[in-house]
Amino acid sequence: MLNIELQSCALVMLLVLLVIFIGERALDLRSRKLYLRALISCIICLILDISSIIGISAANAGTIAPGFARLICKLYICSLVIQSYEGLQYAAGEFYALDAHKKIRRFFSLTLVLGVILVAILPINYFIMGRVVFSYGPSTVATYVFTLLYIGMTIALAFYKSDTTSGRRRRAILCWQGCWLCAALVQLTHPTILVVGLAAAFGMMILYAELENPHEGIDRATGLYTSNALLDYMRDRYDTGRHFSSIFILVDYATQSPSTEVERTVMIRMANYLRRFSGTHCFRQSDKGLTLLFEEGGRMDSLYQTISEELPIVIGYPVRLHYILLRTSKITDRFEECINAHSYLLTQMEGKKAVEMDADTIAHIKNYATVREMIEDAMKDGRVEVFFQPIYNVKEKIFTSAEALVRIRDEDGRVVPPGMFIPVAEENGLIIPLGEEIFRQVCALLATGKPQEYGIQYIEVNLSVAQFDQEDLADRFIAIMEEYGIKPYWLNLEITETASSSAKRILLSNMKKLKEKGVTFSLDDFGTGRSNLDYFVEMPVEIIKFDYSFTQAYFTSKKARTVMESVITMMHRMGLFIVSEGVETRDQLDAMAGLGVNYIQGYYFSKPIPRDEFTDFLKDKNPVW
Repeated sequence: MLNIELQSCALVMLLVLLVIFIGERALDLRSRKLYLRALISCIICLILDISSIIGISAANAGTIAPGFARLICKLYICSLVIQSYEGLQYAAGEFYALDAHKKIRRFFSLTLVLGVILVAILPINYFIMGRVVFSYGPSTVATYVFTLLYIGMTIALAFYKSDTTSGRRRRAILCWQGCWLCAALVQLTHPTILVVGLAAAFGMMILYAELENPHEGIDRATGLYTSNALLDYMRDRYDTGRHFSSIFILVDYATQSPSTEVERTVMIRMANYLRRFSGTHCFRQSDKGLTLLFEEGGRMDSLYQTISEELPIVIGYPVRLHYILLRTSKITDRFEECINAHSYLLTQMEGKKAVEMDADTIAHIKNYATVREMIEDAMKDGRVEVFFQPIYNVKEKIFTSAEALVRIRDEDGRVVPPGMFIPVAEENGLIIPLGEEIFRQVCALLATGKPQEYGIQYIEVNLSVAQFDQEDLADRFIAIMEEYGIKPYWLNLEITETASSSAKRILLSNMKKLKEKGVTFSLDDFGTGRSNLDYFVEMPVEIIKFDYSFTQAYFTSKKARTVMESVITMMHRMGLFIVSEGVETRDQLDAMAGLGVNYIQGYYFSKPIPRDEFTDFLKDKNPVW
């Protein structure tokens, strides 16, 4: 009996796996195509392996010519080289994007051609004694050289890309290639032990179980593809240049907290309905969101209209549905840009039934990323500065305070307009370290004593809404003041109306700690709609700041004039001081002073200026000091 039991067992395993693989409902991913190539090459290699053993036995019995047996043996070892090459290509496809993978394929294709030619032209012999059958000779040695080359390169890639590849993928490929390498070395040193075919088959089973099993990417509750499958599919479409369209559907429940059973029922009904549309893939992206992805084309409008009309009826629960529409993935160059744009649009959906991911959205995201990087680099490179805008004391007729304003410079030393980076810093949390840096620089200036020497009694520093949520804000600011040895009453912190009760609670707690130390507070932006009357009543503030628009409205609107006069009277009765921002002319200065405004801030006196210019300004304008 021939020694083909292991090969036959491995062949049966792979044929069953091939049937399962082909018959599965799965996404059309590049990795699956590469895996199928590797699987088929492994099956062909096993068939030729068995055929070579049968052929050697037949030649030994005189049934076929020895030359024909050698030909079958060469076909087998050529297929072994090709199989190891396809294994390398599969691994490269896992580790590299399409363009880089193509370069790797082109390079190693040349080595494959060379290997096959050498195997074909070099002599080969075979040995048979009972059940022991194997081939040997220069052709076989060349086979092992090229096979070990491809296995070694595959293992090297797995280690080289360890920082950019998931541990699961890397482990699966290393296990697959490790089994094959060990079997190749065993068979090389002990030609009678034919285990290479079995090891290769076992490795293909490992890859299927760990990486290519489509059931891993299917949500059990709905039968839809999972969010991880969506990411893999989108990444693959971008890598291969195949454009697509998509409709994201977000469920907004009318009740505050629907039961788990209701959420599950809604998801299942949505899934069953969306699966009816042919030529689409549906993904469960979150507990309340599904994505329908389909080939780019003219289906968007008709699909959206049908879904938006029928889906609420199908769901049967009081829900609001919101949609993000992507007509074509061409508007983005990279997979990550599409994901970032989707996340951004989720924050813009309140009150809207549908929003579209278009070129303007992508441009905003790109600009956002650029500005964020600019802020991070500026903080790292020490290009964050404080500019100061002097504040005029109407009673004393000198400048007794100033507002500290953040500025950053680009790499060429030019000042970046704050309107360009402040919103971005507030959105992503960079405003917190940025605000702390401004506070530190103001404390450093006050520690020199120069502002006080020229008449400055305190400097105002803005607190962003994001800083309101910091439980340890007061402790950090107190530590900085102690570090620089400054008096707390030299500082005035500007606050705005907080958006939530929790932030308000934290803010009041921080204000209490800071006030106990001697820090004072101003309520900023009064008159913009962000600060209402009852808010400053309960806030422990000493100063109210009229916003630029509120100040300017006094000179253009009779109603605004009446409101301001009444507000000023009321605030004086409450013992509050008033700063009027945005004063640009002498007439405006006189008018505000005549109304009883305590402090004036605006371009009439000075725009925000750098630290050294601010000191020179005080020397010139406060000569009495």
